[in-house]
Amino acid sequence: MASLSPRQLDIVRLAANGHTDAAIAHQLGLSLHTVRDQWRWGIKPRLGAVDRTNAVALAFAAGLVTAADLHARQEHAA
Repeated sequence: MASLSPRQLDIVRLAANGHTDAAIAHQLGLSLHTVRDQWRWGIKPRLGAVDRTNAVALAFAAGLVTAADLHARQEHAA
């Protein structure tokens, strides 16, 4: 199974919840450039993904992102 750093998991989980890279950067206190670099050089290669959407799907398939991660966002929105 692919392994991601805790920060990379944060990025993937926020993306799975529909956040844009800009929103992810803002929420995590990172630059947009850093988030995009994580996708390009960290997350996609480690998961073997061709793009951001594929990376999120592969993270679900690997169990790195679960339904509980999606529910967490819905509870905060309520």
